[in-house]
Amino acid sequence: MISLKGLFKRNTLNDQGTRLSSIITENLVNSDEECLVDFDGVSSASVLFFQDFIFPLVLEFGSETVTNRLKLVNLKDEHLASYQEACSRTSDYMERISARHTRPFADISDLTCELMIKARELSRCNLSAAQVMFGINEGMAKSFANMDLDQIRRIANAGIICFQPRFTPKFAAKLAELETSEIDVFLNVVGQIEMEGIYDSEYA
Repeated sequence: MISLKGLFKRNTLNDQGTRLSSIITENLVNSDEECLVDFDGVSSASVLFFQDFIFPLVLEFGSETVTNRLKLVNLKDEHLASYQEACSRTSDYMERISARHTRPFADISDLTCELMIKARELSRCNLSAAQVMFGINEGMAKSFANMDLDQIRRIANAGIICFQPRFTPKFAAKLAELETSEIDVFLNVVGQIEMEGIYDSEYA
């Protein structure tokens, strides 16, 4: 069980939702058990908190998984009111997320993002099928299986079609760590050096 009062040492929650979402994402990926979140001792939680906490989980795992495996306990009426308001303002959340990510290669980025999400889901449930369907090796399939949506968006927003040529897990992980403003610099440097070790040799 995750005690919010114990985790954040605060009576009120506002901008802690993103951190909580990351913690729960890791729990849901690495365990099949229910994830309990305890609101005991929390006097108030803002709309922003619930949006940053719940919405990324729904995008990552789907509403059915979140409903079945995430349980919120010791909720007060004030908490429920904020949660309900958050759910009624999904457009505000999406606008905020869109403003956060620059998209200089929108069409390519959208396509790559969709492909990577499909590759991730298939890699999680059938590693061999993912290798055949996407032409990737076992290491790359495992790398996709462990990616979260934020990492996928970072790579997709670089404007790269990630499956041709195919990247090594090390290269993909490095790209996923970079801020948007750093990606172009990194790719320009990589493009001028020897590519051995960046691409899988079996696909060269």
